[in-house]
Amino acid sequence: MTRSPWELFQAGEEPPDLRGDLLTSWRRSRFSGVDPEHVDVPYVETELDTAFARVAVPIMTGMAELLVGDSSCLALSDERGSVIWRWVSEPMLRETLDDLSVVEGFCFDEEFVGTNGLGTALETGTLAVVRGAEHYVQRFHDVTCVAAPIRHPVTRRTVGAVNVTCRAADTNSLITVVVRKLVEEIHRALLEHASLRERRLVDAFLDAQRRGSGPVAVVGDGVLITNAAAGGLGLDRLDLWDELRGLKKDGTTIGLPADLTARVELVRAGGATAGAVLTVSGPGPRTVTAVPRRPAAPRTDPWTAATGRVAELAAAGPVAVRGEAGTGKASVLMGGLGGTGEPGGTCTVLDAATHAVDGPGSWFDRLREALRGDGPLILRHTELLDVAAARTAAALLADPAGRPPVGLTVTAPDGEIPAPSASLLCDALGAATVVLSSLRSRPDDVGRLAQALLRRRGGGSSFAPDALAALRRHHWPGNLAELSRVVTDAVAGATGPVVTATALPADVRASASRSALTPLQVAEARVIAATLHAHGGNKSTAARELGISRTALYSKIRSYRI
Repeated sequence: MTRSPWELFQAGEEPPDLRGDLLTSWRRSRFSGVDPEHVDVPYVETELDTAFARVAVPIMTGMAELLVGDSSCLALSDERGSVIWRWVSEPMLRETLDDLSVVEGFCFDEEFVGTNGLGTALETGTLAVVRGAEHYVQRFHDVTCVAAPIRHPVTRRTVGAVNVTCRAADTNSLITVVVRKLVEEIHRALLEHASLRERRLVDAFLDAQRRGSGPVAVVGDGVLITNAAAGGLGLDRLDLWDELRGLKKDGTTIGLPADLTARVELVRAGGATAGAVLTVSGPGPRTVTAVPRRPAAPRTDPWTAATGRVAELAAAGPVAVRGEAGTGKASVLMGGLGGTGEPGGTCTVLDAATHAVDGPGSWFDRLREALRGDGPLILRHTELLDVAAARTAAALLADPAGRPPVGLTVTAPDGEIPAPSASLLCDALGAATVVLSSLRSRPDDVGRLAQALLRRRGGGSSFAPDALAALRRHHWPGNLAELSRVVTDAVAGATGPVVTATALPADVRASASRSALTPLQVAEARVIAATLHAHGGNKSTAARELGISRTALYSKIRSYRI
C-alpha cells in the first residue's frame, strides 16, 4: 500500500516529491511541537475593529458578493494570524469551518496550528497554497487554504492576511487569482487612506529607489521605510527622527551605526517637515553634528575597555577573564598585563588543556618554572583542570610575593556558572573577574569590529552595506575568532576594494534574511539558554520554569537560534 507524503513524514521519512516550501513548513511545525493528529486552535483576545479592518472588510465583502454559491470562505486576520472577519458562502461549509475554529478570535499562527494558509503566509511573508493533506494537522485535510500577507504601503509592516478556503475536492487555480486580487485592492485602499504626510513619504521613497540601487530609508514621525539593502542596518527610528527633525536644509550628512553615513533629503508636506530620505553610503565625513536625545558617552569597543580594566585590576592581584570560546580572553589579558605570548615574548602562557596530556608532574613543573620568570603568567582554559589539579595550582600560586602578574581565562557560555575547578581556582586566588560578552549579544559592535579588522589588513578595502547587514545578523558561535576568519575569507573572495555580501561565506550570507534581535530579545534568549542548560536541555521542564508553553518555547528557540 502506497503511503501519502504526510504519512511518510510523520513516520520520520522525507517525502521525495514534496514541494520544498511545504517540507520546510512541516519541519517548522514538528520543531514547534505541533501534534499532527489533532490540535485545538487557540482563542486569543483580538481587536476586531481596527484601522486595517475598516479598510479591508468592505473590499472583502465586495468580493464575497461575487462568490455567492461558489462553496468558499473568505477570511481576514491580523498580523498574528487571529481571524478578525469571516464570510462563508453556504451553510454546510460554515458548519465544517466552525468545527475547525475558522471563526473570529481564533489564532492560526503556524507555531500553534502547524502548516496552514494564514499561519504559513504570515510566517514566510509570501503567498501560501495549502491543499488538503498538505496541512500539517490531519483535521484540516478536508479543506484547501490559499492566503497572502498584507503589508502597509507606508510602514512596510505586515498588518494582516487574507485567506480563501474551500473543500479540498473543490480546489482550483482561480482561488489564487482571487487572493492576489484582494491583496492588490486592499494595498491600494490602504495607500488611499494614508494621510498627505504619509503619501509624500512613500512618494519620496519610491523616487529615491528609482534613482539608485543602494540602501535607502525614509524616516518620519512614527514612520520608517527601508529597502532590502537598508533593512538590516539597525536603524533606530526614534534617534534618527530626533536628529533629523531640527534640520533646515537638504544635503547634510549624518552618521549611522557601523561607520556608515547617509545623505539627507528633507520631505515637506503642508509647509512642515514630514520626514527625510536617507541615502546610505560607506564611512565618510559628517557635515552636521548629531543631536541625540540624551548625552552619549564616547563609544569604546568592549574589548578595548576590558583590556583597560584588566590593567587596572592587575595591580591588586590576579585577574580572570571569563567568556565564551573565541571572545578574545587571552588577547585581552596579554594587552592588559603588558605582555605577548609569542615565542621570545615577555608573557608565559600555560594551557590547562595540556594538563591531562602531559601529565600532572610535567605540567606543574612548567608552572613552577613560569613562576620563577619576570613576565606575566597566563593560565588558559582553567575550566579544563580537574578539582584536584585546581587545588594544587592554587597552592603554587598562593604566595603574592613569589609570583608574577597572573591572568586566568575561563570559558563559559553567557550567563552560565563556570566549571567548579575554575571557580575554585579563582576563589582561592581572590581573582577579580572581567566578563567578555559573546559577539552575538553585541550586534552593533560587529560592523565596527569587522571594519577595524579589514583596515588592519591594509589595501583600503571596506564593507558594503549589504555585507555589514549580513555580518550584524549572523549568530557568531565562534565569536571574534570566527569574525576574523570570515573577514580574511571575504577579502580573498572580493573582486574589488568594496567587499559585498557575495564575498561572504554562505552561512553568513544567509543571515541577511533573518531579523536582528532587539536588546530585549537578546536578554530573553540568554535567560532561555541558561534555563535549558540548568535542566539538561529538557524543554518541558524549562518551559514550566519559564512560565510559558512548550510550543512557545520551541518557537523562541527557533526565532533566537538558541
